[in-house]
Amino acid sequence: MTTWIWVARWLKSAGKEAEVRQAAAAIRKHWEEVALDQGLDPAKNVTTAEGEKEIRVGISEEFDEEMREGPGEWRFY
Repeated sequence: MTTWIWVARWLKSAGKEAEVRQAAAAIRKHWEEVALDQGLDPAKNVTTAEGEKEIRVGISEEFDEEMREGPGEWRFY
């Protein structure tokens, strides 16, 4: 089972759901590209969860660890 680290979240509000979904899709795409740059499978390391009141974008615990402890300038996000 994958443990997710939530990196972004949006509350849904009446009339703004399309904007929220668009913002979540853009952030998810960003993290998928970063995952590829790190040699990780985006399908296994980036997710979107949508509930009744919010949408979240998350990265896997492995991806989070790679970003925090891996070499290079991407140490903190």
